[in-house]
Amino acid sequence: MELGRRFDVALCGYYGFGNLGDELLAQAAVRLLEGCGVQRDRIVVLSNDVAETTRFLGTAAVNRWNMRDVFAALRESRTLLLGGGGLFQDSTSFRSPLYYWGIVRMAKLANCRPWCFGQSVGPLNGTLQRFLARDALSACERRGVRDRLSMETLAGWGLGAVLSPDLVFGLDSLPFDGKAGEPRLALNIRPWRNGLPEQVAEKVGEYARSRGLSVRGIALAEEDARTMEELGCRGLLELEGIDRWNPGARDSLAFPGGCMGAVGMRLHFCILSAMAGIPLLSVPYDPKVQGFAEMLNVPTWKPGMAISIPAEDRLQRISGLREDVGRIFRETYLSLGER
Repeated sequence: MELGRRFDVALCGYYGFGNLGDELLAQAAVRLLEGCGVQRDRIVVLSNDVAETTRFLGTAAVNRWNMRDVFAALRESRTLLLGGGGLFQDSTSFRSPLYYWGIVRMAKLANCRPWCFGQSVGPLNGTLQRFLARDALSACERRGVRDRLSMETLAGWGLGAVLSPDLVFGLDSLPFDGKAGEPRLALNIRPWRNGLPEQVAEKVGEYARSRGLSVRGIALAEEDARTMEELGCRGLLELEGIDRWNPGARDSLAFPGGCMGAVGMRLHFCILSAMAGIPLLSVPYDPKVQGFAEMLNVPTWKPGMAISIPAEDRLQRISGLREDVGRIFRETYLSLGER
């Protein structure tokens, strides 16, 4: 603990926007920090929803858009942790690399030591976005990524990093009883371009009808629910219902009983399915999903392919991943030292 600093860690990510995957990343980061001896009152989180973040995580929080408050929090923090996710990419927003670059630069001005863990780097299509990402990540004293493509990107920039599983593997798996209820598939579809959601819906529908399975939609964000509802209204997808996994009630989340398999686009839907032992087919709309599939030997679906749900024993065992992410995170944090 550094004398005169209120916090050991300022935690920064895409937190407070109602996206379950990112909220789970925040929860996992806080628990992993606790495993390193960092108490919750020594953590401050940069959030879009200060009240909700404070309520659920039990940490201090500041408005991520109020730069005066952010800078004050950084001045009171020993380190800045970019805590998991695809923060440096421009496929969903060209502004994302700019924001996180700015936070890292502010941290340096505040003598707050930046580091990152559980990151996916890219895609970065713009020259400016690549510069911002490289500059910010080069300023990080320690770097951790969650897929080999990100490792290769950093290596191409002359930057080293450690490879670890996604932070969410550090959490407990969601409850699931495969024998309870009628046979069904769990399906996650998120908005995307090039007609990918429509193609997934069509193929999943064909597969389910041919095997007499019902399909339950799982929404990790409100936009997922809207997308699947729209697909249903257009006659492209027949769902028995949509479960909206509310980030505000994360401790009560569970997979529906009777799931014979899962098909999903979002990374953390895929991760949670694998952790629950549900046979999984991933749809790699983004390199981070492809990286997850390669790490766990999870089969993937691409347009034009028929849906084929693997047997459960085709999934690589994940029992050691929780220990791996905890060990690597602890080693990374402790290597920063107390200065």
